Formats: sequence, structure tokens, C-alpha cells
Amino acid sequence: MRRLRVALIPLFSAGLLVACAPSAQKRAPLVVQVERVGDAQFTPGIDVISRLESTASVALRPEVDGRVVKILATQGQRVKAGQPILVLDNVQQSASLNASQAAARRDRVNAERYVFLNQQGAVSTRERDYYVTEAIRSADQVRADAATLGYKYVTAPISGEIGDLDTVKIGDYVRQGQAITGIVDNSLLWTLMDVPATQASYVKMGQTVQLRTQGNPPVNGSGQVVFISPYYGVSGSNSSPNTVLVKAEFPNLTGRLKTGQFVRNRIVTSTSRQLSVPVQAVMMQAQQPFVYRIVPLSAALPKIRASTQIPDATKKTLESLPGATPIVLQTPVQLGQLQNNRYPLLSGLAAGEQIVTSNTALLRSGMPVKIAPATAN
Repeated sequence: MRRLRVALIPLFSAGLLVACAPSAQKRAPLVVQVERVGDAQFTPGIDVISRLESTASVALRPEVDGRVVKILATQGQRVKAGQPILVLDNVQQSASLNASQAAARRDRVNAERYVFLNQQGAVSTRERDYYVTEAIRSADQVRADAATLGYKYVTAPISGEIGDLDTVKIGDYVRQGQAITGIVDNSLLWTLMDVPATQASYVKMGQTVQLRTQGNPPVNGSGQVVFISPYYGVSGSNSSPNTVLVKAEFPNLTGRLKTGQFVRNRIVTSTSRQLSVPVQAVMMQAQQPFVYRIVPLSAALPKIRASTQIPDATKKTLESLPGATPIVLQTPVQLGQLQNNRYPLLSGLAAGEQIVTSNTALLRSGMPVKIAPATAN
């Protein structure tokens, strides 16, 4: 820190020559806004654009051939698992079920009668067993016919929202296994991220993943890493070459996220609180970032008096000012990566020091300034 301040003396002296030139002495001090150096939370991470995918999404397919006679749902409708969506022609299957149910009732009555007669000694055990067996066979046939009829009702395999149903109309003939539409449950989503190999080692299970859509206004969400692929993507696979597939799980709390939507993700690899400076306070000079630090004139006056480069008239002008007069000093700093319009401060300033956050392009080191009143947030 001492070396940084010593290095500033030439800049400071040269700045005083500019700041205190005769023309500048007549101007009112420049009004600037300031901020005290304090800490802020930083969450370094890995930024990836990815596609959302539902954890529950299936295609609606009939299990038998048939002609559509009823459509019991509409596109976009929310349905429950097992709810009928389409009805296929089933006159023959309904008739078969009715016949088998009638036969089952008859055989059950016969079986009950022969069981009673056998207990009275009126019929043989062989005759009783025959009618009991017939009753069992008839009951099995009812279950089989009911299942066959059930295939004529195309039902939702999961709870969710129905996709486009315009491709099927009443009277259309559909085939077994034909994809009619999709049903998706968007209440819980995955984001499928291809993380470059150079950053993959920083990804851990359970890390927070922040999501932001590209719409206006954007939708924000938060999830966590639930899967890290054990191998790298290679050419020809679904993943990009030399990347690792990472899945994060998100609850769709607002209901505004959809399967297939592209979003921006940040995998938060760590969280820390550090001293920071706002982006508007930072300027660059020969690739060196610096800020303007506020100090009272009295603190800089000994160096001003000792300087051989500052004219005596300028020294007298500065000496005539009150010692509490704020002046600015150009101070080099070392910064981390910008995040949320703030830089982590690695070195160059101490906590509590005041820095200028406005009109920085008009400042020169050593210039007296007037601090603007603090505004309420």
C-alpha cells in the first residue's frame, strides 16, 4: 500500500499543476458523489446458455389401431394420469364385454348352486368343481375383454399439460404406437448444460445454479446440480465436443418456464464477501485500473510543501484553503472479475476510504472537489 502511494507522488504533483492553474482557481470546486469502500457478496461461477427439459414428458400413443370417435380433451388442457383423451371405435369390444359379463353372472350363479347342492349330498364333487371352474374361467374372460375395451380409450400416462391436438380429428384412423401429441409436466425442469472441459473440474453436485430467461421481463429461478456426466461429449453425441453434460433441477414456481426454452445459467462455484468498488468509480490508464480517492487537504499538504515541482503561487493558493477541503488522489487498484456492476477489490484501498463515483472523467489528481449530499436509496 505504501509503495502504491509513493508511486502516486509524481502523478499527484503533476495533477496539482493542472488542478491549481490560474484559470482553475477561479472555478467553483467540481461536485462529485462518493462512496465508502465496503464489502459485498460475490459468487464466481460458470456461465452457460442451455435448454430446459421437463423431468416428466411423454408422447401420447394408442395401444391398438382404431378410428377416433370422441376427443375428450383440448390442447393446452391440464390432465391427470389415467384420464381419457381419445376414444376409438369400440362397438365390437363393448359387445364382447357385455356378453362375457352375462356369461360370468350365469356361471357364478351355477357355481354357487352346485356348491350348495354338494354340501347337501345332492351332486358329486366332480360336478361342483366343473361349475366352479367355469365361473373362474368366465371371470377371467371378463377381465380380458375389459382390458381389450380399455385399449380403445387413449389415456394420459402422466399428469401434465397436453400439447397440440390438431393433428387428430374425429373420424381419423390411428395406428398402434402412432405419436398423437405430447403431455408434459413443467412443474419441475432440468437445464442441460454443456460445461467446457477447462471449467468442468469446478462443478460439484448440489451447487446452486441461477437461471435467467432471455425474455422481457426476464424470469429468474434457482436450482441445484443433480447430475454430472462421467464422460466428456464427443463428436456425434448430443453434447458438444470436449464438454461435460451437467444437469440442474429447477422448480417452476412461476409456471412461466417451458420445456425446450433456452435460458442463461450461472453455476455458482463459490460464495465470498470481499471489499468492492462500483464500476462507475473505475477508470483505466495503460491497462491499469485506478480510482479517485478523497483525502482532506491537510493530509496531503506536507507533500505539497515539500514538492519542488509545484509553483510557490500554487502552494500558497492551496495553503489558503481550509485543511478539511476534500481533494482527489488518483490511486491504482487491483481488481477481480466484474459481477453485478461491482469489482472485488484485491489491493490498493482500505475499508472505509471514500472514492468518487461521478464525474471521474473531469478529475485530476490533487483537484479540490465538493462532495454532493448523500441521496436516500
